[in-house]
Amino acid sequence: MNNSVFAGRVGNDAELTYTKDGKAVASFSVAVDNGKDREGEKRKPTWVKAVLWEKRAEALAPHIKKGSMVVVSGRVSSEAWISKQSGDVESKIVITVNDFTFGGSPKSNDESSAPAQAARPVQAAAPIPIDDSDIPF
Repeated sequence: MNNSVFAGRVGNDAELTYTKDGKAVASFSVAVDNGKDREGEKRKPTWVKAVLWEKRAEALAPHIKKGSMVVVSGRVSSEAWISKQSGDVESKIVITVNDFTFGGSPKSNDESSAPAQAARPVQAAAPIPIDDSDIPF
């Protein structure tokens, strides 16, 4: 069974688009914290591209904002390509989201900003500033 769970901060507001067949698709990145190394230096986050489909995409996309804490679970795959700049093989983790939970907001812990259909929020950590240059895709 292919099912994974990632918890982290949203790296960019969700982008809602539609396929040629008219299906809604929302995508956004999630920065998963990897803690600190033995010397106490913060490790770089693991970036995961999250994808929501159809009604869930339309309902949740307006509420998925950069810096918000989320928990996503679903089917994981990867995409790979050859970098035009370096010629190296690059890849990214992609999760097709089956379950989604808001974990808080960077502005406040006010649950009223989350849509009513969201599951019970997990405890939010302090906001972590995310620089757009950190997002690999």
